[in-house]
Amino acid sequence: METNNFDLLKGLFEGGHFPNAQINILPGDGIHVSYESSEKKVKEMKTEGVRQSVIDYVERLMPVVVSDYREDYPIIWQEILDQDAVSKVVYERGSQKGTLFNRNLVAQISHMMVIGGIIHKDTPDVRMAELLEPEKGRNHSVRGALALSPDDKQVKRAVFEVLERHGVKVL
Repeated sequence: METNNFDLLKGLFEGGHFPNAQINILPGDGIHVSYESSEKKVKEMKTEGVRQSVIDYVERLMPVVVSDYREDYPIIWQEILDQDAVSKVVYERGSQKGTLFNRNLVAQISHMMVIGGIIHKDTPDVRMAELLEPEKGRNHSVRGALALSPDDKQVKRAVFEVLERHGVKVL
């Protein structure tokens, strides 16, 4: 009795549960079934959306970015977000509300940019908080983070390296 590949596949996945999966069936001389989790692809797509949210957020500071850095400012941020040490923590918002990313870390990195002169050095934290969070401004919790540099030494080092590549010295 001759069977075709379709008959062999009938019922193969019956009762199976494959969340976030892409199943590829490659019929040939025999049958090869491979399971590739699409969970990684979903996470990458989600991260890319959050990454864009970070870029949109920091671009709110453009009015206080030094004119010499306005063109490079978004590029600098993209390079910072590409750093493994940063990407491991920036997309984990923790208990912060109303955000998709670690807003405090982004504010702390922005503080490093003030020290380095990418953002005007005389820009008060209150002004930056008002630009980043127009609804609450000076009363928003991000204001406190704008006065600090990141505690994580790996994050700091990664940000230093990106800034140095762009000719910025942070002490």
